[in-house]
Amino acid sequence: MFFGDIKLFYLINHFRNTLLDSILPIFSIPTFIDFFYILVSFFLLIKYSLKKYLAILIFMILGFIVIDFSCGNVLKPIFKRERPFISISNIYYYSNKKFIYLEKPLQKKSSFSFPSCHASNSSFLSFFLSFFYPSLALILYPFFILVGWSRIYLGVHFPFDVLGGWIFGFIFAFIFYKICRRVLFEISAK
Repeated sequence: MFFGDIKLFYLINHFRNTLLDSILPIFSIPTFIDFFYILVSFFLLIKYSLKKYLAILIFMILGFIVIDFSCGNVLKPIFKRERPFISISNIYYYSNKKFIYLEKPLQKKSSFSFPSCHASNSSFLSFFLSFFYPSLALILYPFFILVGWSRIYLGVHFPFDVLGGWIFGFIFAFIFYKICRRVLFEISAK
């Protein structure tokens, strides 16, 4: 493990605040995250026809499925990095809708930590949508940063897990954007 990664983890995880304790867990709830991106995707209708919007939506969903599967079923088993609550002591860990302080790592089975799928998925969706509608970046980028921050604050990921997820998400967003742009060009040509 990289020493700076653990140090940064403790800095973020130990920066406790009752407001953050109540808000940040929301940014790790998959249904909240999905609802946010579906809602934001409707803004594309301002700029694109319904036909083009549907094409973008299909690529967004396909990309999400590919990145989520790749993150959880390909990369995590390759890297096999344990989560903070299993590998280090003295952390705040969010479980069963409350924070607990762990003096010692938990002895329980868990999925692997690197990369963060929450971070890769939210990064993918944020970059993908903002490539099509750049002014949406003003709400999309802070959102994916909050999702990543929440994963560290809740004690389930190290900072490099989140950073790796963001990079992975950006790369896939760029690839799917380029492919989708070609399809949109074909739709425009008809």
